[in-house]
Amino acid sequence: MFIKKCQLITFLVTINLLIATTLQEIYDEASPANNFDKYIELEPNNIYTGGIGIYEGDIYLNCNGSIIDLEAGQGIWLYADEDYPSSLKIEHCSIINGLYYGLSFGGTSYGEIYNCNFINTNFGLKLFDESNVYITNSIFMNHNSMGVGVYTEIPTLNASYLLFWDNVDDCLENCPG
Repeated sequence: MFIKKCQLITFLVTINLLIATTLQEIYDEASPANNFDKYIELEPNNIYTGGIGIYEGDIYLNCNGSIIDLEAGQGIWLYADEDYPSSLKIEHCSIINGLYYGLSFGGTSYGEIYNCNFINTNFGLKLFDESNVYITNSIFMNHNSMGVGVYTEIPTLNASYLLFWDNVDDCLENCPG
């Protein structure tokens, strides 16, 4: 009985990977709602592939326990300036297998991260420029470089209840120092 259940689970995971939807497709089709320019709620317990680049607008992304598999590509990045403000509120996501980072904030971008897992990337979370990010209840595991990297001393990171596990370095400020 146990072997048949394992075979069924393996089959379902394989089928899900074959018909996986890209995060970019979901992002492109998203509509505004609840004061966000793009309001995205992913289907629970699915696997979505690839990253996205956000360069303007206020974005909400709730993964509902789904996985974003970056497939050894770039992660989710956000960049903002005075002419093109941008923010991201993200929750209940597992972001895995990024070549360089899971989530990156640059320019004057703003972010809120709740209950997310960052697994098997080079950097789990990366902050540049004057970005401002709040993160809570999140896990950083198995990163080749570090869980959280803050480049220079300008970005603001407010963090609480983070777990770091099996990273080369957990956190560094003024990277790559």
